Amino acid sequence: MKNNFTTLGAVALSLLVVAGCKKSDDKADAPIAYDIPTTYNFSNANFADATTRLGMITEIQNVEKVATTGTVDAQKAKNMFANSSSPFVTAAYNTSGLQLKDQTAASFQTDVLRFIDTLTAVSQTGKPAARGVAGVGTSSANAATKYALTANGMNYAQVFNKTIMGGLITFQIVNVMNAANGGTIDNTTVTNGSTALEHAWDLAFGYWGVPIDFPTNKTNPKPVLWGSYSTQVDSGFHANKILMDAFLKGRAAISHKDTKTIQAQSTIILQAMERLTGAAALQEVKEVKESINDNIARNSRLSECYGFIYSLKYNPKRVITDAQIDALLALFPKNFYDLTLDQLNAIRDAVAKQYDFDNVKDIL
Repeated sequence: MKNNFTTLGAVALSLLVVAGCKKSDDKADAPIAYDIPTTYNFSNANFADATTRLGMITEIQNVEKVATTGTVDAQKAKNMFANSSSPFVTAAYNTSGLQLKDQTAASFQTDVLRFIDTLTAVSQTGKPAARGVAGVGTSSANAATKYALTANGMNYAQVFNKTIMGGLITFQIVNVMNAANGGTIDNTTVTNGSTALEHAWDLAFGYWGVPIDFPTNKTNPKPVLWGSYSTQVDSGFHANKILMDAFLKGRAAISHKDTKTIQAQSTIILQAMERLTGAAALQEVKEVKESINDNIARNSRLSECYGFIYSLKYNPKRVITDAQIDALLALFPKNFYDLTLDQLNAIRDAVAKQYDFDNVKDIL
């Protein structure tokens, strides 16, 4: 199996699945019985391309981190996004034939250029960040912690980090689940050891970015994308088990042509990815409160919250509407330095209401 995680040796006793269907003398209507493994150790699983793209994201993030110590190389970051002109430190990425751009939502392909250019402009000022002044600011709690902020206090490195989670990762996972639910990906023809649907499902799992024995193994995923955030919010929204169970059951169902179970599990993942975004936004609200009196750190964390909410725009199967997303974004102050606790609570309450997290809005 191709993947970047260590395959477990023996697998725990599998669960027996019997897909519900009508009783009939016709063999086609007979119940489908098969095992569901407790880890993502399917013999023909291959999510290497997704793992490679997560590595590419890490390298763009490394370029953006320069904003706190020097000038960001905007062209290099953009070349990484499109995989042009051999921009990666990891040589295998340059020759992989893979890129990030063609995996993203069309609107993100435009937005990301703006995010990179804005961060670059901030990095060029050579000034300390302050209200009305773009530059690098230092956390009052830790002199070693610095952030590149716009004149309005926005950290576009964090906006990039959170929106690529929606514009690429969620976008890809949701598209696969929607197609699996609708039966539009071939699950008959075997190419390179798997059907197109098996491989697409594997890539979706790979984009989540967790070990194959997750959540028993919670080794902190790198980069810090959905694989990390599903654990960060797990006390309030149990995304770890919800997603892992669904990925395992769905993949087993695909290999056994169990259409009803494929549809049921893809629906679970579709819904969980949108709710996970809402939960992550609430988790950032909690962190903003923890640094409410540290203008620089607070503004950076508020940028993360803003980025998560903005990223909902890229989800092609979301329940939330454009108008509702815009209403949530309008709750943020135009200048993050002006944030009040009342405004922050309003953001928290609106997100919690949208995603039915009222009972856990303060613990996510």
